[in-house]
Amino acid sequence: MKNQAHHLINIIIYGLGFLLLWEWLRPVGAITDTGSVTAFVLFIAMAFILSYFRIHFLISGAVKLLYMVVALKIWYFPGSLLDLSWVQEMLGEIGYNTGMMFGREWGSLTYMYQSLLFFILLWLMTYLLHYWLMVRRSILLFYFMTITYICVIDTYTEYDGKMSILRAVIIGFVLMGMLALERLVKREGIALFRINRRKWMVPLVILLGFSSVLALAAPKAAPIWPDPIPYLQSFSANGPGTGGGGNSKAGYDPDDSRLGGPFEADPSVVFTAEVTDEHYWKIETKDFYTGKGWEQSRPEDEGEEMNFQADELVPISDDANRDKKEDPQTERVMMASTYSHILYPYGLEKIILDWNGYFSLNPVSEKITSREENGSDIELNQYQVSYHPASYSLKKMKGTVDGDIDSEGFLDRYTQLPENLPERVSLLAEEITKDKDNWYDKVKAIERYFGQNGFVYDQQDVAVPGADQDYVDQFLFETQKGYCDNFSTSMVTMTRSLGIPARWVKGYTEGTFSKQVDKDYQLYEVTNDNAHSWVEVFFPDVGWVPFEPTVGFSNNVRYAYDLELDDSDGEETPEEDKEETSAPESQQQQPPPDLANEDSSGVDGAQSFLQEHVGKFLFGLIAIVLLIGVAFYLRRRWIPYVYILYYRTQKSESAFPRAYLALVKQLGRHGVKMEDGQTLRSYSHYVDTHFGTYEMTSLTNNYERLLYGRDLSTEEWVKLRELWENLIKKTTG
Repeated sequence: MKNQAHHLINIIIYGLGFLLLWEWLRPVGAITDTGSVTAFVLFIAMAFILSYFRIHFLISGAVKLLYMVVALKIWYFPGSLLDLSWVQEMLGEIGYNTGMMFGREWGSLTYMYQSLLFFILLWLMTYLLHYWLMVRRSILLFYFMTITYICVIDTYTEYDGKMSILRAVIIGFVLMGMLALERLVKREGIALFRINRRKWMVPLVILLGFSSVLALAAPKAAPIWPDPIPYLQSFSANGPGTGGGGNSKAGYDPDDSRLGGPFEADPSVVFTAEVTDEHYWKIETKDFYTGKGWEQSRPEDEGEEMNFQADELVPISDDANRDKKEDPQTERVMMASTYSHILYPYGLEKIILDWNGYFSLNPVSEKITSREENGSDIELNQYQVSYHPASYSLKKMKGTVDGDIDSEGFLDRYTQLPENLPERVSLLAEEITKDKDNWYDKVKAIERYFGQNGFVYDQQDVAVPGADQDYVDQFLFETQKGYCDNFSTSMVTMTRSLGIPARWVKGYTEGTFSKQVDKDYQLYEVTNDNAHSWVEVFFPDVGWVPFEPTVGFSNNVRYAYDLELDDSDGEETPEEDKEETSAPESQQQQPPPDLANEDSSGVDGAQSFLQEHVGKFLFGLIAIVLLIGVAFYLRRRWIPYVYILYYRTQKSESAFPRAYLALVKQLGRHGVKMEDGQTLRSYSHYVDTHFGTYEMTSLTNNYERLLYGRDLSTEEWVKLRELWENLIKKTTG
């Protein structure tokens, strides 16, 4: 009867431990691409069963390894199990991924290898749980880790952890109560009958059940901390110019319907260009602001694409830079990541390419696509563009005032704003431009507003607007922190609120200087990190003019300062514009140093680092768990040396009793355990017989004398410590 009760208690403890570990697997299917966690749940159940029946570690290890191999084979290597060619493929993939892991190429690890590492992690966790449940009889640390894990997952992902928290609390407290009883039984050496255990556990279960029901039924207080989710939506946010297609890396993406949130840097090269001068590279424009992002309008009468051949004039109707007398400049674009769209500078004249296809221009977005003769898109490896460096008449822009455009359809499109745009956005635009009497001065005032009012360039601590929030309103009045999408969208919106036509532009900055090709050409390297968005404003006698509101960036726009004007007209070169045209490259692409420091400091920097390296942290956690497992398995070999180093520094006589008890504990790890009811003298004789010494007997005699009130001098402690060190070193073999 006693043995049956003991086995029943162990079965219940193992079952509760299994349920507590299961809570770690429940969120996996919700927050990752894992289709099902059933196989992993069965794996930990099998590991607990093998531990309960105390199967030899070689046999249990072989069974677990066989389970892992079969599961991986079924998941990732289709075909018959008897066709052993999959074994060679699996071993080759494991070898390749192991090399990638040691090379810290975490993003290159295959799904098969990730599943293998997850199996190994579960293997180690079941081993540690067996130790905590059956040896230490304490689960507090793992319980605390479980609650913390569920809370973090519930807070920062879409997983709803309310019921998981409830289950973990009930399971954890019942388990801790049972283990506390078992520790009491072992420590006191008493034999509790079944009724005693019932009297212990029944009140605990009733109390937990009552408190759980009360907690669910009671009213809940509202959160007292602001929601951190808008700042940490890295898996649904955009990078600069990336759009909202769920891609959190920097780079070009045609979907910009959902803007906001941090992004992960990506230094991958998109193209290199042999250029004569630095300039932005344009891809497309967008004209419809939704309050959350940008979409492209396509009116039926203007949505038809315009086709043209290589070496023909590109039909961009509003380009005011083609009537120049000087010869156009020619530059070569060499793609590293091939796209079917064309990258081109302002003032584009022709696309030079020897091929049989054609190009198609969308007159609304001004996006140019390369196509084969059959009409399908084609990705080009390289091409040349000829262009006249764009310059814009300052006189004509300053001469533009309200009422100079009479095309109602044009104004409706390029001054469009959401009906629910907060009024304070337009009020802010009016406040910024209240002293300006022409379009150019108003636009420049808005462009400079961000840099003069403490707005911060930040790629990580960037909010995502809530369901009832406007993207621009949140940036202007709440966060004042973001990257190019925030700045450019805000400028377009404020400009439109004044009745001035503006649109949103996507492309790349000039990139990074690579080398000097010859006396006329330099090679620039443009990466995904150079993806960018900016603003274009329409002036009737000039066309679309680019503006750069993002703090720390400059697009090197050239203005024709109309030198025939006299000084009385007040058209001298503005100092601000001179500075913009001569800004060095280091200032054009990087935020100011103080912003960089702010971005990498304190809590913001820590959150940024965690979000960017979530994969590395996952595999780092696996490595730490493996290291802890190995250290725990080899603890018998290294713990004695820790004891030796510690007690060599102890001079007081009270150190000897603690050292003696540490020795007894280490002898137990070595396999020379003290049996229940065995006296110290009997045990010391057993130890000396095992090692063939008299050291344990001498240590025990002095320990007993010390317990009965005899003082221990420093000299005696030094001699006893030598005996103690000699004996504890023998346990490392």
